[in-house]
Amino acid sequence: MSGILLVERSTTLNHLLRRTLDAAGLPVRAEIGNYLEALDHLRRIGSSAGGDPPYSLAIVGAPARPTREYQALLEFTRDSPAAPATLLMAHEESAEVRKWVAATLRGRFLLWSQFSRIPNSVIELAPDDFSADAAAAESVERIRILFVDDSRSVCLAYSDMLERNGYAVDVAASITEADKLAAENHYDLVVVDYFLPDGSGDELCKRLSEREDPPILAVITGSYREDIIRRCLQAGASECMFKNEARELFLARIRTLARTIEMRRSAEMEREQLDGILGSVGDGVFGVDGDGRISFVNPTGLRLLGYGDDNDLVGLLAQAAIHPQESPRSSPLSRAYADGVAVHQIETMFRRRDGSGIPVEYTVLPLAGNRRTPGAVVVFRDIAERRTAERLRWELSHDPLTGLPNARHLRQRLIGELARLRDNGGYSALIHVEIDRDDAHSPPRGDELLRTVAHALAHRLREGDVLARGEGDSFLLLLTQVQVDNIDVLVESFQRLLSEREYSVGDSRHRIFARVGAELLSPRTTSADEALAAARAAIRSFAPAVASAADAGNPAEATMTTPTATTTFEATTAVSAPSERLRVALEQARFVILVQPLVATRDLPVAPAQIPEGIGWQSARNSDSPLFFVQLRMVGKGGQLILPRAFIPLAERVGMVQRIDLWAVNSLLLQLANPANRATPLGLVIRLSPATLADPESLESIERSIVNTGVSADRLLFEIRDNPELANLPAALHFITRLHAIGCRFVLNGSDAESGLMPHLRAQRLPGDFVRIDRSVVQRVASQAHDREVVSSIVQLAHSLGMGVLAGEVDDEETMLALRTAGVDYVQGKHLGEGRLSKRVDFASLMKPA
Repeated sequence: MSGILLVERSTTLNHLLRRTLDAAGLPVRAEIGNYLEALDHLRRIGSSAGGDPPYSLAIVGAPARPTREYQALLEFTRDSPAAPATLLMAHEESAEVRKWVAATLRGRFLLWSQFSRIPNSVIELAPDDFSADAAAAESVERIRILFVDDSRSVCLAYSDMLERNGYAVDVAASITEADKLAAENHYDLVVVDYFLPDGSGDELCKRLSEREDPPILAVITGSYREDIIRRCLQAGASECMFKNEARELFLARIRTLARTIEMRRSAEMEREQLDGILGSVGDGVFGVDGDGRISFVNPTGLRLLGYGDDNDLVGLLAQAAIHPQESPRSSPLSRAYADGVAVHQIETMFRRRDGSGIPVEYTVLPLAGNRRTPGAVVVFRDIAERRTAERLRWELSHDPLTGLPNARHLRQRLIGELARLRDNGGYSALIHVEIDRDDAHSPPRGDELLRTVAHALAHRLREGDVLARGEGDSFLLLLTQVQVDNIDVLVESFQRLLSEREYSVGDSRHRIFARVGAELLSPRTTSADEALAAARAAIRSFAPAVASAADAGNPAEATMTTPTATTTFEATTAVSAPSERLRVALEQARFVILVQPLVATRDLPVAPAQIPEGIGWQSARNSDSPLFFVQLRMVGKGGQLILPRAFIPLAERVGMVQRIDLWAVNSLLLQLANPANRATPLGLVIRLSPATLADPESLESIERSIVNTGVSADRLLFEIRDNPELANLPAALHFITRLHAIGCRFVLNGSDAESGLMPHLRAQRLPGDFVRIDRSVVQRVASQAHDREVVSSIVQLAHSLGMGVLAGEVDDEETMLALRTAGVDYVQGKHLGEGRLSKRVDFASLMKPA
């Protein structure tokens, strides 16, 4: 297709030409800013034989003072049969221009002040090459303005100025004429003079603003009276302009309103597209605003809920109209509306118009704004048929009273666990809990007893553990990856947990009497049935002891009897010794904190030879905000330092890990609150247990400590293990969100070779600031190309989410260089600096320049 050649020396005017032609859909093929070059170009292509001419039209801008090159170009366009049709643009019509127009058969002249007429002139000069549809489309998309003023000269001046700037303008001299034009045409913007012969501008604004699809309104006046401006704005005007202000300011105001109009058009187009999509999907969809009121419902949603028109639902509270059976405070739907937290694939019952229920699976996607939640979209589907099949499968593997898996389900999991132990080694444990109750424990008292026990035991589980309802009044727990030395502690902790628990029936409270036994599972355990029988036998072997204590009228003594599965567990004191050591260690503060520098790779010398061992402690002087990793150690009886992997799992099992975490956090805050350290802009990275994240009391304690010490919250960086269970745990999400809101930072640790990039995709939901690469990847990054690729991918994704990347366990130069090459931001390890006792580190002196 032939196009248009632009010949204009002025960059500004060339841009105006290009923009006007692009808006009209007219193709520009070439732009030349020199008359002689344009003449040579046209002569060269005119002399070439064959093919269609490349240009249907040339638009030539005249210079302020004619030159010989310009005059030669005009003569060529006038006399040469090979010249294209020519549109000549000039600021004024000179005698030379009139002479050229009279002599040329395929030329036209336009003033630059009439540039809005360029598209129509192009089509008239080359009607066979350019369709009139382009100009028509352009005129339809142009913003239409109605200018209302009783002065003909004012109307003419402003309409001419607006048309030169690309707007389509109609004028009216009175309210009556303007009202008629507005009824017959659609205007995007109406500019109204305040003083009109048949009323005031605010009257017209009020009329137009009450229309179904009102235009944007602006008032123009020569008066600066405050009452006039106030009345116009109250009547619906968005802008107030003044006749004596500069034209540039007037046009700037118009352009601002035009942007609003374009955004409104774009939003309307997107809404129409969204309506089409929502009308075609097979799932029900409804939206709620920030107050939980329904804003729209798609046709499928209306059909599933039994409504014929969305007007019957729009404006109602979704809580009252669709899911009234759920508590406004505890319902995942209501919390998602209010807190802006997404929930996925939750099952519940929605209420139909006739009052019947419909089982649904729903997902809530919040529409989060900068400061508040403007609403959410709920997508739901009817799962009546699927629920029937799933209910049958559920009933085959679960206990209907407690909702726990039944013994059949646990036996299948036990078979799988024994196979895993035979393949990988290690130990697990099977705990058998037997509840003692007398004849008075009949329903509903007996049912409430079992529910209370199930709830208490379920809160002590870790990832991978299984709790099931056994036969009669028994429960079974399959605990994975235990240590042989801790099996007695586990039995004692479950015994103590139940002995301290009470349950209520009506107004009365009752204690729980339970016996606990355990069977250690190892690669030598032959079968699941053998393990189950051994756990039951452990309970029965202690039955006489429990009975005698109860018969003697001392039920409290019976609750403290601690049965075990093997003869190695000889006494209660031996059972409780490990947990007692933890308790005493906390009371006597037999824990210490080490800190190890996290070195910014950007601060390391470029040449490897210039990076000495232990450079981390020196680099703190060159960093604006250095980071240090916190290492917790327990002090043994002989003064030796015990690593966390030797006592943290035990602390998690017996419910003491929260106290250890809080001790560490409080100790760090007290050290940071020291006057010598308060002004030091360092950050401390400390790991938290998942149990601490899920504990509301721990959250309150940390917030209270930050406030009481006056330490800036951004000095604390909490490292957490990122996994699907954490991302879906409301309490953990609440913990992270609350502390992140006051300034605390978070490090997500969950990036290894097996999980790949999935933890970082989940990081788009968790508010993290850094990502830590798993040490299993770090240890192989220098030797394995695959692990280097994994690290590079993690770094790219983390940086795209605005997060930094940390790597620990850097124990040699090769690993450090490989991580720096991959883009890791901070590295930490023995090669860069050994850990030092925190209380002996003078951070203020450490960070002073040498």
